[in-house]
Amino acid sequence: MIKVFMKIFCFLFLITPVLKSIGQTAVPPAFDYKRDFKAILEKTQDRGSELSYQKLLIRFLDRDSTLSNAETLALLIGFTEDPKYKPFEDMGTEQEIFELNEAGNIDEALIKAKAYLQTHPLSLKVLNEASFCYHSLKNKDSADYHMDLVDKIMGAMIYSGTGKKPETPIFSLGLADGESFIPNIGMKILTKDTDWNQQNLFLEIIDASKSGEDHINYFFVIEHAKQKIDDDRVNEAADKKAKKGDKKGKWDKKDKDKKNKKDKPAEEPAPQKL
Repeated sequence: MIKVFMKIFCFLFLITPVLKSIGQTAVPPAFDYKRDFKAILEKTQDRGSELSYQKLLIRFLDRDSTLSNAETLALLIGFTEDPKYKPFEDMGTEQEIFELNEAGNIDEALIKAKAYLQTHPLSLKVLNEASFCYHSLKNKDSADYHMDLVDKIMGAMIYSGTGKKPETPIFSLGLADGESFIPNIGMKILTKDTDWNQQNLFLEIIDASKSGEDHINYFFVIEHAKQKIDDDRVNEAADKKAKKGDKKGKWDKKDKDKKNKKDKPAEEPAPQKL
């Protein structure tokens, strides 16, 4: 019980700057997922663009104070094109690291977190867990570093939408990032669900509460994650079909020649000379 209390206390202490930024966010967000996602994604894949994914990632990891919420959002969007982005599998790995921390296996959790962040540097959940690991090990500099990155991602998510209506959802890189976002703003998750909004965008819907008696719905857009999962399943099915064809249905030239010989009518014998 003491361990759980300490984790909550340490986390709220480190996340305070994010809570303050939420209170200051009164201007409607400039980002519209339906309108802007593809255009921003294209720019992140252009190495000559100021929104180039690689350029933004370097600034993010360097804790560049001039990196704006809009640029951090572009960075998150850019990662959806990374081959390492596997939303369904990623969710399982992130939960495993979280559970290691919950069980008090701090060293093992940190080893897995560091390895995971090498390929998934924008994981909100694992950045949270890495910060907690370092805090538990009394490594304040590393704990602060990872929490600063959490702050950047939280700021970008808050910039992306109010989350209070299906039409203005918060951008969520992973399938379950909303489930990290809600505790980060000091609220408790009551229920979780998914649905489509009027723009046909797939959303995670979280019923959250401050006191346990109030209910506030938060909407997180995860359309890109769903699309990625669907594409992967299609590709996986195609791969399986191709492999099956290699074993049973694939003809080589010899097979074709055999069929031609079998189907070709027998030639009439040449007339014999008298």
